[in-house]
Amino acid sequence: MKNIARVLFAVAAFLSVSGGPVLAADAKAGTLTCVGLYSETSDGYVSYRAAAGKGAWITVKVGDVIPAAGEIRINVERDWIEARPSDNTNAVYELKGSASGEVVAKVADILKGKARTVAFPAGTASKPDAKYKDKLVVTQYLGRQIFMTADGDARDIKYGDVLDNKGKVKIIAINNTITLLNATGGTTTVLGPLNFTVEQILTNKSLYKFLNVQK
Repeated sequence: MKNIARVLFAVAAFLSVSGGPVLAADAKAGTLTCVGLYSETSDGYVSYRAAAGKGAWITVKVGDVIPAAGEIRINVERDWIEARPSDNTNAVYELKGSASGEVVAKVADILKGKARTVAFPAGTASKPDAKYKDKLVVTQYLGRQIFMTADGDARDIKYGDVLDNKGKVKIIAINNTITLLNATGGTTTVLGPLNFTVEQILTNKSLYKFLNVQK
């Protein structure tokens, strides 16, 4: 066993993005894009296959576009995936694991269900969206992220959540990420594990953390 020092940087580079998350280049009606993913154990990777009932299962990654003919599988109770219609950033579906066994759902059936509606800033650098002043909106995440309010309440962060500047974010595990959109349309991606305030991102501060990792 040997200690090695690693430096994990929270990327605070603001990109030119307007009107919410960018649609995938191959966004097609009937497909799903993964925008949030949590897997609790090494055996619990959420997976999909391109055609329901046949073909190999593929481990899902954030940003993957899951075909219209495909299906999604979750085999650990506390795992979950959030996916939006690839041609619509303002709706999202959540599929969770089950204590009773493996969950398998066809993309077509997921899209027939009731989606959660979300909204994103539509501002620009010259004209920020006033509705999102001093706020950040979650556009995607990998792993479990916790938002702690000024009142001490804590909740799991999900796609489309609005985080106010009085709150704090905790990224629990190594190499997990969260991407946040501000009122000007700029995005910031933060790499964990890390605790940080929403205010630190809004003021564009560089964040970093040193870890001693056993390997």
